[in-house]
Amino acid sequence: MYIGALAKQSGVSIKAIRYYEDIGLIKAPQREGKYRVYDESYLPVLAMIKLAKTLGFTLEELKMIARAKTQQGLIPMDLLTTEINRKRARLLEQMQQLNAMLEGLTELEDSVQEYNGCLLQSLPKAVDSPV
Repeated sequence: MYIGALAKQSGVSIKAIRYYEDIGLIKAPQREGKYRVYDESYLPVLAMIKLAKTLGFTLEELKMIARAKTQQGLIPMDLLTTEINRKRARLLEQMQQLNAMLEGLTELEDSVQEYNGCLLQSLPKAVDSPV
């Protein structure tokens, strides 16, 4: 299939596919004259790249992992596991920070309500005036 068909099937833009090829994330395809010809094996690779990007992996991180492939094209699982665990740790840390911020928002809301309550109690009571 040509690059346009690959882009359509994978949901990855033509520009991104060419870039991934340039930086070594995907192998260079066969050529028919001036046209790149891709086989079905590119679809799962592009799907993995898309998934990794949505999970917070940068292209630099993916390039580093891609460079470590074995001669058979296998990704070293120990390296991948290390990088995934690093992402997990970073996400857990961010979750803790977000939870602390959520608690802080509740504390702020409670403080403002208490402050407003104190102000309302200290205001002079309105006197009923005869009409």
